[in-house]
Amino acid sequence: MLQRIFGFLTALAVFVGGMAFVGVPVLERRLTFLPVAADPARPWTPPAGAQDVFFDSAPGITLHGWYWRADPAKPAPITILYSHGNADNVVPFAPEAARLAAAGFDVLLFDYRGYGRSAGSSDDESTLFSDGRAAMDYLVRQRGVPPQSIAHYGYSLGSVLAAELSVTYPCRAVVLLAPLASMSIHVSLLFPWLPEALRGLARNRFDTVGKIARANCPVMVIHGDRDEVIDVAQGRAVWAAAREPKRLVIIPGGPHWLGSAGNTHIDAATAFIRSPHS
Repeated sequence: MLQRIFGFLTALAVFVGGMAFVGVPVLERRLTFLPVAADPARPWTPPAGAQDVFFDSAPGITLHGWYWRADPAKPAPITILYSHGNADNVVPFAPEAARLAAAGFDVLLFDYRGYGRSAGSSDDESTLFSDGRAAMDYLVRQRGVPPQSIAHYGYSLGSVLAAELSVTYPCRAVVLLAPLASMSIHVSLLFPWLPEALRGLARNRFDTVGKIARANCPVMVIHGDRDEVIDVAQGRAVWAAAREPKRLVIIPGGPHWLGSAGNTHIDAATAFIRSPHS
């Protein structure tokens, strides 16, 4: 009888473990990437002052973005590469990008694969990083923008990409808004009861806190102290891990989407990008 019970429990453990091995990465992908594709029956028109741009991330994977010129007659001294959050597409982020352009910067806001008019499917951090490198390649090779004049501006999931690009390329500054410290820290804060072995099944590390000290430019972290999605403790951890010069701005009462609390974060970011060493 005991052998049967032991055999049943062993089989059950193997089954649950197998389901977790398969299911955790699938659930992770569905929670991490929440794209909204463009409706082909409804043509997109760029916002005022922006133009459509397209560039390849991989064979058969063409990405779409909107590009603002602060002055149509000449390139701006500083270009911002805007990496948006994990949900929707470029549309809800366009007003903030336009405000950055109005402050005197050229701005590229682009969609990851599977978002908006971008082809393909975002599967994990490797595809995210590939898309970011493609955006950099577009700016440097097609637009002639020097990498050291590019400021990386990443919100939420986009903060992971902005941090990665700041480590990979020369840069002027990197601004991380509501950043993830890492996937393991995020999961441990959200689900403290989850066994560590299951946390280890995640495909994405999103290890901003582990790499930000290698950024090739000054670092700014902006976080709301009422962030309901990514706890402000993660932003503080990222800032603590960064090297000087660095700056931390905590928005009192700020939620995850800082735009709903006003423009304080944009004003702070633009001042930092203009003078990152002061």
